[in-house]
Amino acid sequence: MVFRSDFEFIKGYCKLKKWFFLFISILILGLIIMSYKYVEANNKAQDLQNSIDAKFKTELSILGGSFNVKMEDYEYRSVLSRVSTVASISDITSYEDQNDNLDISLYNLYVALNNDKSKEKVLFRAGELRDIFMTLRLDPSSKEATDKLMQINDETFFRD
Repeated sequence: MVFRSDFEFIKGYCKLKKWFFLFISILILGLIIMSYKYVEANNKAQDLQNSIDAKFKTELSILGGSFNVKMEDYEYRSVLSRVSTVASISDITSYEDQNDNLDISLYNLYVALNNDKSKEKVLFRAGELRDIFMTLRLDPSSKEATDKLMQINDETFFRD
């Protein structure tokens, strides 16, 4: 009788060992799949961020080239639209993390250009704005460029 109970114990132990091995195998497989999906999601997020940053730089380049000495109504509306686009994109770029005033300065420029009282004052400084946007295109996290943009905003819109 002792022999039979020992045999049943060993048989039960082997079944338990198989179930334990199966459980651990499934757990490891699940961890591998989750790790792969995590890396894949991070890669997709990085690709999306790179795409947003590239779009932002493209819009900055186009905007910089849009500031002409003489602007008719169509060109002005185009500049206003581009400034609005750049201001709205700036908050989700990776450059905003490095330069906290980026979105604020662009939004304030949009407000200044949209205001009839300050529009002419801002457009009078089109050459400076073109240089600022070309600097931002090369280095969107440039604090110097956003400081100059804030200064223009302060001198044209926020002052009578």
